[in-house]
Amino acid sequence: MRSLYRAFMFVIFTSNVLLLSPPTVVEKAVFGETHDIGETTIAGKVEFPERWTVFVPAEPEPPAEDLSKEVDRARARVKAAREMSPPETLESVPEKLVVDGQMMEARSIRTRNHQHDFRPLFGVDFSTPEEMLVPSYSAWGKMAHVFVPINSPESQKVTLGFGADYGVQAWVNGDLVLEVFDARAGWPPSIRDHLVDVHLNEGTNVLAVRFVSGKGSSLLALGGPKELRAGNFKSILADPFLRGDPDWTDESLRAQPGDKPEADIGTRRELFVDDFLVDALTGGARRRLHRPTPREVVHVLDQPWEGDTSAYFSVIRDGERILLYYNATPNRAQTTALIESRDGILFSRPNLGMVEFEGTTDNNLLPIRRNLGAAGHNFAPFKDTNPAAPDDQRYKAIAYPPRGGDLAAYASHDGIHWSLLTESIVGPPGPDSQNVAFWDPRREIYVLYFRRSHPDRTGLRGIWRAESKDFIEWTAQEPVEYDDERAEHMYTNAIRPYFRAPHIYIGTPARYVPHRKKVAGHPNTGVSDAVLMSSRDGKTFQRWAQAFIPPGPDDESWTERNNFPAWGMVQTSPTELSLYWTEHYRHPGMRLRRGTIRLDGFASLAAADKVGEMITRPLIFSGARLEVNYATSAVGAIRFELCDTHGNPYKGFALEDSDIVFGNEIDGVVTWNNSDDLSELVGQPVRLRVRLHDANLYSLRFMP
Repeated sequence: MRSLYRAFMFVIFTSNVLLLSPPTVVEKAVFGETHDIGETTIAGKVEFPERWTVFVPAEPEPPAEDLSKEVDRARARVKAAREMSPPETLESVPEKLVVDGQMMEARSIRTRNHQHDFRPLFGVDFSTPEEMLVPSYSAWGKMAHVFVPINSPESQKVTLGFGADYGVQAWVNGDLVLEVFDARAGWPPSIRDHLVDVHLNEGTNVLAVRFVSGKGSSLLALGGPKELRAGNFKSILADPFLRGDPDWTDESLRAQPGDKPEADIGTRRELFVDDFLVDALTGGARRRLHRPTPREVVHVLDQPWEGDTSAYFSVIRDGERILLYYNATPNRAQTTALIESRDGILFSRPNLGMVEFEGTTDNNLLPIRRNLGAAGHNFAPFKDTNPAAPDDQRYKAIAYPPRGGDLAAYASHDGIHWSLLTESIVGPPGPDSQNVAFWDPRREIYVLYFRRSHPDRTGLRGIWRAESKDFIEWTAQEPVEYDDERAEHMYTNAIRPYFRAPHIYIGTPARYVPHRKKVAGHPNTGVSDAVLMSSRDGKTFQRWAQAFIPPGPDDESWTERNNFPAWGMVQTSPTELSLYWTEHYRHPGMRLRRGTIRLDGFASLAAADKVGEMITRPLIFSGARLEVNYATSAVGAIRFELCDTHGNPYKGFALEDSDIVFGNEIDGVVTWNNSDDLSELVGQPVRLRVRLHDANLYSLRFMP
């Protein structure tokens, strides 16, 4: 009785499947049932050709006038396909083929990932990804005949894999080995869906396949033991490169190597704030600047001891606290105040009780002006990360000396109580504005950036620099250089090593335009915004011409000395940084606004409506996998290739081997044929080729 039940169930579940002896079925071609290929034995060793000879009607049948008629025609085509006799020629690749009285046109096609979507050959348009994924009744039931010569070095048993939407009949050397309608064992179809053991003779064997299209796609997948063992079952349906989209596969997109020298990047994270990586760009690829998104106002300078000309904000991450120092200007006097936060969003004034103002010490003022005089004008503190710094100097600052006229160095053990270290760093006249210094752990040196007139353009505000081993003795000052010839006032500099890539200095200087006036009723001329610039040696900076922080839509942001960025930025979530800038300078209710930007997201390698490509300079890396910070749209994609110095792909790391990258990840990992292991290329000169569409690549890193 149990045997009868098993036979009955087998008939039910295999009603659409005909498997004929002598082949042995490794995986039953039962619709809806799949098995792990690892549980089966894949037999034989042959090379399965990437090129197939296919026969389709010379003139595809046009779509019907309405959907109901098209559905009726499709059902009739499916019925006819089920009842049709085999082709007359099955044991060789014919030059011509007549099927059911209709002349079929021969074409040689190159498959991708051993798959082909026949919709173009069936006269069905699929020019956009959306059209690729919608049902197409005009293709349903249409047929193609496929012939694949397979060369076998010996007489042997070989496992072949088949996947199809909708039906497939297969013959090997004239013997029927598989017949399946409703052939999808999963979605999308792949060569692992139906595995069949066949006998191949020594020499040339012919696999002939009759393919009947479904309405979900017109995909046919064929492969041999090598492909099955590799486990590469990536579908071409959702991958424009694999499906042969001409926008992705156009050879003119292939960027050619330039002449930039080799660079050893080890395991460093590299950003696209400059053109260091880029050797050539093609198509729609370009470097793109990204602006911070304005968020809430975090501080309004509305207390009597603050004033509407407060300026020069400095942000410090101090353990669980975020400290924000600024120049307060009660009655146009110059002093220093402090606000603090736990999350970088909600700030409060600590009641320091240290400075009397109008009869009370209930305020957040530091005794900088009382104790250190003119230093209150431009006091710019930082947390010293130099491991050799004494405990009583864990905080340091640059500002005017007590009597003005130069720049001085200050130190503190707690960021509240400060003392003078030295009062002559660069010599008079004392640089105005916010001047900053920091410890560079990579070079093990303190670096100072300050404002002084441009050496070649009198009156043009410029940025100068100096260095020190001990924060006391400083090198001779020198002007920074730019990669452009623009004559622009750099009012501040806000330069600091980027904490996720400390070999790169990033600055957000305030760009001042002194002779423009937008708001007629305002007493002073001048407008300002902020720009982004970066440097790898601290001496020469690449500046973006576009504004990084433009003025907002309100008139109060279009008057002088607005949109000045605070010095410093802090990470306020796993995916974003917070930056701060001033608004409504010299207006009632002057304020500080927060903005957010993606980690590493100052700039990107981007391609929007056109596919584009970048090739890098030769790189030496020591990490064994590639981590990327990227974002795409729902239809966007990125592919990666690892090349030799001439731009030729290393085996297994070509664009077609790259697993398609799409989504939105800070730390995504790139894989080729499902593997992220790059250990075989460590220490070799490698160019990275990146092809992308509707996507942004913000940073990359070869990880240990």
